[in-house]
Amino acid sequence: MTYESWYTKFLTLYRDEIAEKTRESYERCYTAYIAPTLAAVELEDITPDDLQAVINIAKRKAGTRQAQIVYAQLHGCLSRAARSRHIPYNPADCIDKPKHEKEPGSSLNRRDMAALAPYIKSDIGFSLAAYAGLRRGEILGLQRRDVDLLAGTITVERQRLRVKGRIITAAPKSDAGKRIVPISRELFPVIRQTCHLLTPNALIYPLAPETFDRRWKRAQEIAEIEKLYRLHDLRHTFATELVKQGINLKALQYLMGHSTFQLTVDTYTHMTDETAAQEYARLQAL
Repeated sequence: MTYESWYTKFLTLYRDEIAEKTRESYERCYTAYIAPTLAAVELEDITPDDLQAVINIAKRKAGTRQAQIVYAQLHGCLSRAARSRHIPYNPADCIDKPKHEKEPGSSLNRRDMAALAPYIKSDIGFSLAAYAGLRRGEILGLQRRDVDLLAGTITVERQRLRVKGRIITAAPKSDAGKRIVPISRELFPVIRQTCHLLTPNALIYPLAPETFDRRWKRAQEIAEIEKLYRLHDLRHTFATELVKQGINLKALQYLMGHSTFQLTVDTYTHMTDETAAQEYARLQAL
């Protein structure tokens, strides 16, 4: 059995329930990096050197993060082949996972937040990211019926993504992504004005994902921000500000829709020398 034959069977039997976005990533990775070298090779003839060569190609062409994705796909596919007794062992066990220094997210500093505040408060999409911590797809998937102005809550239960060139609606990234988020003081007037006269199924922010990103980039250019932030950094800012105010971190994990506590603490809470000094001064005052 060739690698391509097994890969097709592997997706059908063992990855039949993966999300459409994930399946697209699998297919793109396989076509670009794995298939040219391994598609026609018999499973039992694949060596660790073959796998390392594929990973090196991915690293040269697309960087270390893509190399990690290729490694994960090869390892998972061949691990299942070994467990199904198609090969005596998994050759991917004999090579190291590529190292990748992840570019950290950042929260907006005080000066930039002040400069961008007028743009954030005049745009419901920016406000939902900065004042509710919602992901881009969650913002784009939000409907009027998800907003309860009387209760002061937002129900997050879907996201809108672009997959294979078309925009689809899907469940959140994990079960933890389904949550009810309070409407903050800063967000309330923006969302109340936006919801005015909308029908229950109307989208709160009916944009394409890339249009949302371009709008955020343009707002920063107009505000003359020196180093541009990612749209996702508004979510980082939301989490960091809540930590500075002393929020319970398990509550923050819920609000962020994270399945693990460690992700909340390590990735979405940023400490600077200014923040550390302010926190120390606060404790000294107490």
